[in-house]
Amino acid sequence: MSTATQSPSTRPNILLIMTDQQALHTLSCYGAPLAGSPHIDALAADGVRFTHACTPCALCTPARASLLTGLYPHGHGVLFNTGVYSRFDEEACGQGLTLYPSRLAAAGYRLGHQGKWHAGLTPTATEAGFEGFSLRDYGGIRHDATFHRYLDERGLPRPVPHFEFVAEGGDPTKSGGNTSGWAEGDIRSSPCHFITDLLLDQLDDFGASPQPFFLGCHYWEPHAPYLPTEDFKDRYDPADIEQWASFAEASGARSVWHRRMREEIFPGAAGATWSEWAQVIARYYAQAAMIDHEVGRLIAGLKARGLYETTQIIFASDHGESVGVHGGVFDKGGLAFEELYRIPLIIKPASTAADTSKTEPGRTCDAWVSLVDLAPTFCASAGTSMPDTHGRDLGPWVRGEAVDDWRDDLLAEDHGHRVMYAQRILWYLNYKYVFNPADRDEFYDLATDPAELHNRIDDIALTEPRRELRRRLRQRLRETGDRLGPQIETLLAN
Repeated sequence: MSTATQSPSTRPNILLIMTDQQALHTLSCYGAPLAGSPHIDALAADGVRFTHACTPCALCTPARASLLTGLYPHGHGVLFNTGVYSRFDEEACGQGLTLYPSRLAAAGYRLGHQGKWHAGLTPTATEAGFEGFSLRDYGGIRHDATFHRYLDERGLPRPVPHFEFVAEGGDPTKSGGNTSGWAEGDIRSSPCHFITDLLLDQLDDFGASPQPFFLGCHYWEPHAPYLPTEDFKDRYDPADIEQWASFAEASGARSVWHRRMREEIFPGAAGATWSEWAQVIARYYAQAAMIDHEVGRLIAGLKARGLYETTQIIFASDHGESVGVHGGVFDKGGLAFEELYRIPLIIKPASTAADTSKTEPGRTCDAWVSLVDLAPTFCASAGTSMPDTHGRDLGPWVRGEAVDDWRDDLLAEDHGHRVMYAQRILWYLNYKYVFNPADRDEFYDLATDPAELHNRIDDIALTEPRRELRRRLRQRLRETGDRLGPQIETLLAN
């Protein structure tokens, strides 16, 4: 391991730590009542924690394509997960789009990537200009030859799964990974430990050069299958997990798609009791704790190499996770619940020669922000820009500057998962409007109803705020060039 310290330059190194399908209730710095995340909390204590961050789409590939482009899915064209409805021609799909790695490379940055890709616009990270390890589509990391070779070289056992829960019901080996249980071995045999080791090795190489770098560390976890290793699996007692406020929701209280997802796609999840779900959630929390452990290793590795101060660190997730809410829902996509759309976002700034002033650490920011803001943020930090995006540079918020013209509402969208089911979502103040063109719309007052138990779309007491959100939704669809917009003008008319 190199311990050479990089001297501050005018531009920071950038490290993006991206998790997959991580809900806010897995992080103690976001007020989790049970799950702990001391290393991620420490990162937040050194930086800025965004309290109103959302994904532009609660589905892996569209969200990750938005990360690459700074565009909403309707802007970059990747609406579904790769391999679900059709085989994407990634190279054709990405034609004419600017991806942030090309801008960083042109600005003199060296680009590295380790872990999950699943971004749709190119087959792997390599085709987007990164050095490192990634797999096509979702990537079956637990069955990958490179991962197995890594384990064999270190004399580590392959993590044999022990299944306890199958969301579809039936044979867990045919579930597509929608399972929960635990895996033999300790954390050293896990995919997240493997990815951290790859990243630390790459850090030795990149950190020894005066050239600034961008490194992406993309974990597959805590996405299902929830298979924490033996040293983590019993970290949380299911008896300590309180039942979700929305768990007892009656079937049929929501959209047709919600009912079909529960009863037809994931009948094993829909039929599970709370005690069964509590065990699943405990495994999910344990897998999230493994991620926190690995983030601790990354931070320690940066500090040991003298790179922590000169590196801007961004911690985020592509979207959240349902894990039993609203009557026992499993997975994501096609449902507009807060647990799926609210994401963690933490930015620890770097000290550079251009700006050695220290901003107040441990701050929170309650501005409405999105993954579409990260590409312009990376580019601004690197001294360049990202053209024609739906997002904006978050740098002023990180520096604690006043931003008078920031958005005061936020847009998100969904095009379905497993079946096509369009939605558009808008947050403004404490209200949330969900436009379901093929079903009944939804309207929530999140201040009084954070669990979204009461759809107040027909409540005359909320007529004015409902009209205001519908007006704003129409306006945002026009501004972002959403082709659904002109087709729903009459449906959204006051």
